Amino acid sequence: MNLPRVEFKNLEVEENIESLVWYAKKENSINSPLNFYKFTLKLFPELKGKISKNMSYEEIYNILDVNVRPTLEKMAKNSNDIKEYQKIWNEVNDNIMLDLQERLQIKWPDNIKIIGRVGLLPVCPRDIEGHTFDINYGVSKDNLIATGIHELCHFLYFEKWKEIFPNYKSEEFDNPHIAWYLSEAMIDPLINNETFKKYTKNDLSSYSVFYKKIINNKSIIDILREYVNNYSINVAIKKGYELFIKYESLIKENT
Repeated sequence: MNLPRVEFKNLEVEENIESLVWYAKKENSINSPLNFYKFTLKLFPELKGKISKNMSYEEIYNILDVNVRPTLEKMAKNSNDIKEYQKIWNEVNDNIMLDLQERLQIKWPDNIKIIGRVGLLPVCPRDIEGHTFDINYGVSKDNLIATGIHELCHFLYFEKWKEIFPNYKSEEFDNPHIAWYLSEAMIDPLINNETFKKYTKNDLSSYSVFYKKIINNKSIIDILREYVNNYSINVAIKKGYELFIKYESLIKENT
């Protein structure tokens, strides 16, 4: 059986900074389930008071270049995390890949190599089509495995999505499309269970905002759990998508 493997590599410093510019721009946290700006300041407290609303890309980049680049370069040069992450992940890779196949009722495509790019970012973004996800230096074994399961679930989930919706558009896999919101909410119903909890002590839940969104006296997560527990995965995803389209304004509304 040709299962994908995850290979960990450094996230290039320049790419890391360019991504941080987007997260540090306050406007990009509007109408998002996550406050990227707040998370960026938590990760890099030295930026507090230096980035203001409506700053240009170039202005933010220059601030990060001075304040953040030295830290990123030092970690890329001196960290042993990549070797350690690889060693930890190799022990669970195949079992997790098989469990995800069983959960989503679809096999992994052949000849996929997934890259875990190691850097410093306020969240762990992924590129579904490019088969990459990002994770930070200095995370624990449990955090590493929990993040890996979460991101890998997204990769295989969208393979299932392509099967269910053959006329899909790849841009739907990213924020702010409603299909992306559904993929994030489905994380809890899909992996927050004993099958995957046995690998890590960390939480395997969805974004907290989804537990606060109420439809007909039930949280969105509880509704999706009912779908996943009572229907085939194909039907559960279809019903979830219908629900999210119907209540798109509520789901995307900031809390």
